[in-house]
Amino acid sequence: MTAWLITGAVLALLLLANSIRDYLFVWRLLAVQQVRHELSQQVVALEQQFRRPSADPSPLRLLADAIDGAAEKPLWIEIRRPDGGVLARRGSPGARLLSNEEESAHFRTRQALYGVVPAAGGEAVVEVFPVYATGLVVLPPPTTAGSGPSTARRSLVVVEIAAPLVVRDPAVIWPIRRNLAINCSGALALLATVVIAGLGFRSYARGRRLELQVEIARQVQPELLPSEMNAWQPVQLATVYRPAEQVSGDFYDVFRAGDGRIAIVMGDVSGKGVPAALVMGVIHGAVRSSAWAESASAHERESGRLNLLLCEKSAVSRYASMFWCYYEPLARRLCYVNAGHHPPLLVRAAVRGSEVARLDAGGPVLGLLPDATYGQARCDVLPGDLLVLYSDGLIEATNAAGDEYGEARLRGALAQTRRDNPEDVRDAILASAGAFLGAAPPRDDLTLVVAKFT
Repeated sequence: MTAWLITGAVLALLLLANSIRDYLFVWRLLAVQQVRHELSQQVVALEQQFRRPSADPSPLRLLADAIDGAAEKPLWIEIRRPDGGVLARRGSPGARLLSNEEESAHFRTRQALYGVVPAAGGEAVVEVFPVYATGLVVLPPPTTAGSGPSTARRSLVVVEIAAPLVVRDPAVIWPIRRNLAINCSGALALLATVVIAGLGFRSYARGRRLELQVEIARQVQPELLPSEMNAWQPVQLATVYRPAEQVSGDFYDVFRAGDGRIAIVMGDVSGKGVPAALVMGVIHGAVRSSAWAESASAHERESGRLNLLLCEKSAVSRYASMFWCYYEPLARRLCYVNAGHHPPLLVRAAVRGSEVARLDAGGPVLGLLPDATYGQARCDVLPGDLLVLYSDGLIEATNAAGDEYGEARLRGALAQTRRDNPEDVRDAILASAGAFLGAAPPRDDLTLVVAKFT
């Protein structure tokens, strides 16, 4: 990850630097072209001035007239003979670009002769032109001793002219400035993204480690549930366990509690996700480690202790409902405490009219009232009776219209299905709930346990 961040930062800086470099290169190229075009126009005007007959055909006079009539004054202008002799000059020219021979070679091949040189306040574009000055009196070079007298003649002259390197037409520069703004914005956005990602890398790494830990918890949590559904004779079980998130606050457990008793527990911690799963782990450990199934008094006492434990160790908003019971096969009796859980339904066998009883005796939810007391209730069961335990993820499931599934629909599903085995009952309940919900996503953990006494 660090290597990718460094690579992204380097690419952003390279993109920014390359955009600025390209802009300066194109800006300089266009500026030089604009200045050269202006210099060409000035030289054309000067050549026209040189070709017109004048009362004073001296180079200095004609040069002064041409410069005074120009809209843009050059930094300097110099008129020379082809041999380099200066005929007239205005301004302070810098060093010559090329020698006389090199200038002549460029003129013969009709190549442009220009360059960019340092000047006061910046840079200047200097260009040299050959000009035919038919109206200009050009004195020949001084003659050597013994030669004939000097005579004036009209001939080719060299004009060197310079102007500041500035943009003459901003409209030409606008497209490349727009491209510069777009490229620089993209580079800065990439750099800002890399910086933000770098600053948040530690948080990302911590979040990633937490995700891995939650994934481990998701894999471990199902291992806490009973795995051998056929090992609890004379009770047959069918279950379903569906967390709304990676981990669940619902739990159920089935185990042998001694003297042939079979304990069945279901709980639901308020909320969902990791906090609810942590409280669920505490409750699960307390249920497994206490001897609550020995007698009615032990059951009531351990219910109060578990309530105090949650009141002391969990937040006010974190509480749990729980239904825990044990079945005595010899007495055919079910002993239970309902601590604020949705009442399980005890469906009597058909020979008794398929009566449905709600098991709601016990006390309030665990973890809210430190002084709460709990009482155990008992009921007789016969072979063929069904005990249906469920969490609020079933009866409080809401469809797209906002209606809840509710206990009435659960009773209807129980009445319309055969009760030969608990798997058929479980599947019928799930099918009824699925048809009611349609495409609506689940909002809470769903746990369902169907126990048949045989």
